[in-house]
Amino acid sequence: MEQSPKAQRVVARRALANEIAQAIRLRMYRPGEWLRQIDLEEKFQATRFDVRAALEELAVRKTIEHVPNRGYRVAEIDLATYFAIRDTRIILEAGAMAGVVANIAPEAIERLAVLAGEFGDAVVSGTRIEQSEINSAFHHLIYAHCGNPVLEEMIWALRDRSRGSRVTVWASHQALLASDRDHHAMVEALRRKDVPRLAEIIRQHIDKDMVDETGQGPSQRVTDTSQSRGSEVSEDT
Repeated sequence: MEQSPKAQRVVARRALANEIAQAIRLRMYRPGEWLRQIDLEEKFQATRFDVRAALEELAVRKTIEHVPNRGYRVAEIDLATYFAIRDTRIILEAGAMAGVVANIAPEAIERLAVLAGEFGDAVVSGTRIEQSEINSAFHHLIYAHCGNPVLEEMIWALRDRSRGSRVTVWASHQALLASDRDHHAMVEALRRKDVPRLAEIIRQHIDKDMVDETGQGPSQRVTDTSQSRGSEVSEDT
């Protein structure tokens, strides 16, 4: 059945919003950075209307924020909020694994194995952009099989929102190697249809050792928002 023009516009708007969100994920735009509409039109070869609609959608997702009479900028979040997002991600993403195991086909699992191998190669000789793009493709393929499109949308909205923290993605080569091991372990758990093991790997994958400039680890929670703003943590999910 052919989509109506209105439905096609909605799909195009979401696709553009996802492209901009991916650019934010790759740190092409930093937390607090203003997004100039004309620059986005040129970069993504989109009309002013489509860019504005995409920015409005990203503002709803809280990936960016709208400042009246100023425009849009990449959202900034403090560490207390970052930890809250991380904890919520663990609940949603680990909880999605039962649906993933129930719905994913063997062909998709083998595609995940290929992506895991490509990520491993990128850890050795690839660029940070290549690593991030392969990592994103790997996780998108997993959550696309959760059987709940609303849950999938919420997962990615939270993942994108967390990029508004002062985060250094894969702050060390060891962090990259840890993510590489996790990806292969996820594939093996999917092959065995082991939901508890898969959920545990996902939890560990998100809840990595995180050290901000004050030396706080993952078991500690930041309660003073004013003190936590501007700190850096490392994330490798």
